[in-house]
Formats: sequence, C-alpha cells, structure tokens
Amino acid sequence: MSPWPSRIACVSGSEVRARCLLQIWRSPRPPARSATQPLSDYRASSVALNDAGVLGYRRFKLTMIWRQGVHVPRLTVLRTLLPCVLSAAPAFGNIPGGGDTGPDVILTDHGSTVTLDNGIVNATVVKTNAKVSSLLYQGFQMLATASNRQIYFSMDGGSSYEQPSNCVYTIKIATPDIADISLKRLYTNQPHGFDIEIHYVLRRGNTGLYVYAILDHPPSYPATSVGEWRMVWWMPANATTFLMERIYVDGLRNWEMPSVDDLNHAEPTTIPEIIRLTTGVRAGRYDGKYEYSVRYGDVGTYGHASNVNNVGAWLVFGSQEFFNDGPTKQDLAPASGIIHVHFGRNHYNGSGTSVVAGESWSRIFGPYLLYLNSDPQGGDSLWADTQAQVTAETGAWPYSWLTDNPLYPLADRRGAVSGRLVLSDPLKPDLTGAGAWIGLAQPDPGGNWQFESKRYQHWVLADADGGFNIPNARPGTYTLYAFVTGAVGEYAQTDVTVTAGQTTELGDVAWNIFHPGNSIAWEIGIPDRDSTEFRHGTDYFEPFLFQQFANEFFDPLEYTVGLSDWSTDWNYAQVSSIAPGTNWRWRINFNLDSINDGNATLTLAFAGNDHARMYIYVNNESQPVTNFYPNNGGGNALIREGSHAKYSVSYVAFPTSRLNLGANTITLVQGSTGHVMYDYLNLEMP
Repeated sequence: MSPWPSRIACVSGSEVRARCLLQIWRSPRPPARSATQPLSDYRASSVALNDAGVLGYRRFKLTMIWRQGVHVPRLTVLRTLLPCVLSAAPAFGNIPGGGDTGPDVILTDHGSTVTLDNGIVNATVVKTNAKVSSLLYQGFQMLATASNRQIYFSMDGGSSYEQPSNCVYTIKIATPDIADISLKRLYTNQPHGFDIEIHYVLRRGNTGLYVYAILDHPPSYPATSVGEWRMVWWMPANATTFLMERIYVDGLRNWEMPSVDDLNHAEPTTIPEIIRLTTGVRAGRYDGKYEYSVRYGDVGTYGHASNVNNVGAWLVFGSQEFFNDGPTKQDLAPASGIIHVHFGRNHYNGSGTSVVAGESWSRIFGPYLLYLNSDPQGGDSLWADTQAQVTAETGAWPYSWLTDNPLYPLADRRGAVSGRLVLSDPLKPDLTGAGAWIGLAQPDPGGNWQFESKRYQHWVLADADGGFNIPNARPGTYTLYAFVTGAVGEYAQTDVTVTAGQTTELGDVAWNIFHPGNSIAWEIGIPDRDSTEFRHGTDYFEPFLFQQFANEFFDPLEYTVGLSDWSTDWNYAQVSSIAPGTNWRWRINFNLDSINDGNATLTLAFAGNDHARMYIYVNNESQPVTNFYPNNGGGNALIREGSHAKYSVSYVAFPTSRLNLGANTITLVQGSTGHVMYDYLNLEMP
C-alpha cells in the first residue's frame, strides 16, 4: 500500500473538496561535515537536530481544510500536494551533489578499470565499455555487479543494439576537488554512426556520481539514426531480496516492489514485458516496466529506497533541456530492480534522432546525478530528501564545474526570455495563463516541439499571473510555445531570439483562444493533454487494464450530459470492441433548447491514439457524418500502461440541420484495431 493515502485522507474518491495551506519557514543549515567525520554520524546528528526542532533546511506544515464547493480531480490533488508532502520530512541534500565538504577526490588507475573515490562514494569504471562495475556507499554495493547488469549505456534493440565498446580513456580533469573522466567510443562500422563519449564526475563531498554523455556526428560520417538511447542502472540484490525493496515514481506509484524471489516465481503472460506475480506483497498483480513510466519533468527524480537498510538510489535531473519532445513526454523510469533514463524517450511515439550524411551534429545529454542517500527513517524520508535535491540541482544549473566544453555554455553564455501570457477566450473569460507551460524549441520547418529531438528545449511553468522567465536558455532563434490547462491547442510565436548575457523581454504575450463556434453546448473532460480525469485515471498504469473494460462498461457506453460523471462514466481509453464482432459505440446524449442555422462543431482533443480510425454519427448510427484518422498516432500507450501519448486536435463540423430541439445523440466509434485516449470533447454551436 502507498503510504500517502494514510497521510492525506482526501485523495480517495472520485473528487475531493480540499484546500492546502502551506506554511514555509527556514532555519539555519547544519554545519558542514568535517573530512574525518563519518557520513553516518553526520546524518544521524542532523536527524537528531531536526527531531529536536533546532535546524532543518525546510519544514512544511500541511493543513487540509475541507471546503464545500471546491471540486478538484483526485489526480490534480495528488500532483498539487505531493511536493508539500514530500517536503514534510527532514531534508539534508540541499547542496548540489549532496554535499561539498570531505576528503580529497582520488582517481586511481588500475589498468583495465579506474576508481573515483571521495571518501563517501567509491565508483569503479571499466575503461573499455564505460560501465560502472562497482558503486560503494555507506558500506553498501549500490549496483548489481554481474557483468550483464551494472550501469551501462545502450542504443536501440535487435540487430541495431549496441553498447559502447573499445572506448578510449582520458582524464578531463583530476584535482583534489573534482575528477572528470571520459570514455569515448569512436565510430568505425558499428550500427550507429556516432562517436559516443561517456563522462563520470565525482566532486568533493558529493554523495553521488554525476554523469553526462555526448553524441557526435562529424560530416564525414554516414547517415544514421537512433531511437532508444539510454542509461540503465541495475539494482543490487542477493538471491532472494533487493537491497532497496521500495520503488518511488510519484504520488500514485510508491510501494514495496516484488522481491527477487517473487520475480523468479512469477508467471509469464501474453505480453513479454509483463509477468503475473504469484508470491509476495503484490501477489495476484501484474508487474512490468511500463507500469512505472512517467513524464520526467513532472517528478525530477525517481528511484529505489529501503525501510530495512535505510539507503536510496536515485536519478536526479537539474534540467530537462537535453531530453526530446517537450515537457509532456514520458518514458521508462524505474521498474522492479532497475532504473532507466531514456534520453531519446522513444516509447509512446517518440521522435527519434536522424542525421544525414555530410551533416555535422553533436549534443550533450546531462549532466545528471546518480544520487545516493541514507536516513534511519527509511524510504519515505529518503524520497523527501531526494525531492529537495532536485531543487538544489535545478538551482545550480548550468553547473559551473563543467568548463571548456562548447556544447555546454555556462550561465554567462546563456540568456533568458521573460513575459506574461495573457489569454483572451470569449467562451471561457475566466481562463488565465496561470500555470501554463511556456517553452522555447527549434523544430524543423513545419514541425512541432512534440517531435523534436535534435535540439535543446527550455520550458518553465508560468506563475499565478501568467508571468514567466525562461532562464539559462542557449543562444539562438526559437519558437515560443505555450499551452495551459483549460484551453484547446497551443500558442506559438516565431523568431524569438536568445542572446547570451541578456534577457529578451516579450511583455504581454497575447493568446486569442480559437473557438469554431459562438457558444459551448456541452463539454466532457478538462483540456490538459491527458486522460487522467476519466475512469481509471488513477490506475491507468495497471497492466492488462483493458481486459476489464467489458466487465465495467456496456456496449453502447451511454453518457448523458448533465447526469453522467466523466470521472466514472467516461473511460480513459476507447478501444474498437468489447464484444466479439461489434464496434464499441460511445453515445453522448444531450438536449438543446435552441438551434441556430449554420454549422455545429464537435471538438475532439486526443491525449493519444494508436492505429485509430474515428467514425462520428449525429442522430443516425447508420451513416457517419465523417470518418478520419487522428493526427500524431502511435506509441501504443494503452498496452504500455500510459494515460497519453502525443496530443492532437480534430474539429468535426456538420450542419445544425442534423440536430433536434430536445434530445440528441452523437455517437463515437473507434473502428480500427487500436485505441484513442480522449483529452477533452465539446460541442460548439454557431
């Protein structure tokens, strides 16, 4: 069971009425750990001081006030309150890297391997393949040491699968304060026409290892492409048990995971990536790696921790600029016994990276932190500390210690863009730019940030007034994009220039929201590029969930505007059929008191679709008014336990002569082999 429902009673049910009052105060930071003081003693003394109420980086008091009339979808509450809850535990790791005092960093060459040691973390790296074969912390081995496990990088699968090999080892820098080593695979005739360069960095006092990677394609190299480009970190275990028995992704997915013994006794299923557990704390449930996929930008960190051994292993991101496809893109994260980071985020309809012959292209991925922590209070406290570490890493970006690399401009060689998003929506006049995603991207002509992997993207969330400041952007010319919960579509402004050392002031950025009609007859859902406000919005990640649809819903699904509740009566995904030989019809029943001449428009915003073909019927199920293939299809989010893939919008216009005064029915049929996930639907009248 997740610990959070017991702490926040209001997260149960289809909706809540709640308000979170957050009081923040700061007290002095704990003294720096001396070079001779064991980290365990330092941690323990810090915990004792926190328990005594003397010091702590941040403390939060969370008060739930039940208030009639405030209706908040439960997932929205979880996303809103999670940072508050996570920060409730004592936080120690607010220094970038986890600390900055301690013994000298020592780099030792053993011939085939090299060791980085700062007295807190000891990492052994294999020169020829860039694997981390040992990662010691607090007396624990923090990775699986088998040669086919460890920490490694890889590209793609099948005949194109490769890991770096025959690497050239060099030292970028080695001082008592920092060691940065490079392992570079030069292209000869491998499946991917890139030079691959992996860096590991250890700094004084750090409780983790920084990592960054560089792909380089000189113009002399042949055309090439890569989809899956990732780092994998296998978790340590003995014959029956993982060192860290708990997994942490977000407010919905944090629990004790199956043990090694449970995984060994599990049953296979028809989907190779999914098993059925027969023993242990999750017996009777399915387990699969896609169950834990997440939008990296939503969480900033994920990993494993232990209530038994009181240690944690995490990935922590100080920036999202080097990931592809923008802030709504999700991919594999942790899973049972493993942690992934996918730089190309190829699942769920990722864009992939293609480079033509003669093209000079290179890109840096990272740095990011392999963060290790310990706390006698166990997993939840470790997770809270790691959330605080995200704030520390974000505040230190770009890292001043990564110098002399033209792919990584430091702060004085970056610029900023600021302004205020101002919305004008005649049909929703209360809609503002509060909380909007605002971003800079450089897609190819005719492209979109959702399918952009060759260049960097910079995104921030607007404040309550719609104000935004995009800091530390790389110099160049961008398109500014914006989208916000409550509005269909997005804003785009081309030719926004970022200049090093300057802030580009845009002032008020006016977005006039498009509507095809003059009034909204009805709407279903919330425009937010996701399907989590609908049924299964809080358990969409459960494998084989689609097998339940036939038992939960009728064919046809009947949704009556004004009576039905979309959180229970409208499913998060529509498949082609739940009964053999028939298409699954979804009927929207509604009444109209008046009808003007002209065209009505059905707006269909899709959170994702795969192999889908839509048929739309208006008061006549024998003849569709249209059929079409939704845009941006692919990614198979339903099978991969997602709540969305790539966003798209379709408008279906039809004469109002097809409508009746009084009762009406619009029927939706997904008539192909795949599925659609709806974000939002409405009917607009002339």
